[in-house]
Amino acid sequence: MAETAIRSPRVLLAVSGSIAAYRAADIVSGLVQRGVEVQCVLTKTASEFVSPLVLETLSGRQAISAVFGPAVSGTEHIRLAQWPDLIVAAPATANFIARLALGFANDLPSTVALASRAQLMIAPAMNTAMWEHPAVQQNLATLVSRGARVVAPASGTLACGDVGVGKLAAADDIVSEVMAHLAPADLAGLSLLITAGPTTSAIDAVRYVTNHSTGKMGVALAEAAALRGADVKLVLGVDKGTVRPSLPVHSHGTLETVEVRTANEMRDAALTALPCVQGVIAAAAVLDYEVAQTDENKRRRSTEPISLELSPSVDVLGSLVAARVPGQWFMGFAAETEDVEISGEAKLKRKGLDLLFANRVACVGESIDTGFGGETNGGVLLSATGGRWEFEVATKVEIANQLLTRIRNEVNAE
Repeated sequence: MAETAIRSPRVLLAVSGSIAAYRAADIVSGLVQRGVEVQCVLTKTASEFVSPLVLETLSGRQAISAVFGPAVSGTEHIRLAQWPDLIVAAPATANFIARLALGFANDLPSTVALASRAQLMIAPAMNTAMWEHPAVQQNLATLVSRGARVVAPASGTLACGDVGVGKLAAADDIVSEVMAHLAPADLAGLSLLITAGPTTSAIDAVRYVTNHSTGKMGVALAEAAALRGADVKLVLGVDKGTVRPSLPVHSHGTLETVEVRTANEMRDAALTALPCVQGVIAAAAVLDYEVAQTDENKRRRSTEPISLELSPSVDVLGSLVAARVPGQWFMGFAAETEDVEISGEAKLKRKGLDLLFANRVACVGESIDTGFGGETNGGVLLSATGGRWEFEVATKVEIANQLLTRIRNEVNAE
């Protein structure tokens, strides 16, 4: 059966009239990529700095600024106030912060914020002198005392040419803090070992063989698990293009990363972490074969063909399963170009796993929505007890959270 969809988290983004308003587009894009529904509301001056059409296109929802009008219900602000899980004011000008602190409701964003019971997150943007003014700091302190969170502005060259604190925080940082707040702490107390990324094998001093993995799926799992309260040990194979994890300050759990390159290094690092975890998610794309003999120096170019001898590499997942501690569970991944589910079932049994996620990857010259390097994935999760759950194509962050929810349910059911 298909995996039951979970309602996406909802964020209302309140954009006020700062030159940094154009960066709201990056915030919307980052949130949408992570499976968040975004509704933008703008002050009238904000629409002078960023086109509502841009925000509508990225969010898929009409960007609204009018409190009243022919197409606006007199209670529209109440509907908007009741819709989100979180209100994010980004950028938040000194004027907008003051109005929030004093309870003014003289435009749509401030009216919605005053009428909502949702958590408020504020990302200020202004000149350094304004940021440091006692009135601004007192207004922020008032909002914090009421439960608001602040994503502190960055330091750098401001739009006016001054250098100092006041730049809107990086969009990635704001998105990370939003995701940390939205994440449930339903994995608290769970300790996980996750392997991710490719492995490499050297041909000579300058050349090597590897695969197309970027680690995006495994890193998404590690970040999502830590956000939801798990203590994660991530063993990450690194190469050019490998994605590294980042974790917001307010995460519910922890994330420790060990970077490796070869299959042997991955096995050794994973075995070191294994005794301290309850479960293993093996998402790494480990080379099945490695170069049999590595040249210490660079091989010189020749006009004659050469042969490269390959030998089976170490079985990282097999080594972990062989060293399992009683009570531990194991989940593997199977990236296949054909017969995806049949191959996945075979690997599930052959490796002695509890769960396995099988997905299709592209054949040579083909482009698809699942597999290496892309932002989306989809496939089928199989269990040793006969369970089967389909996952429709979605962002890898969404797939990660759906998989973790299924893992949580399966582990608790045992």
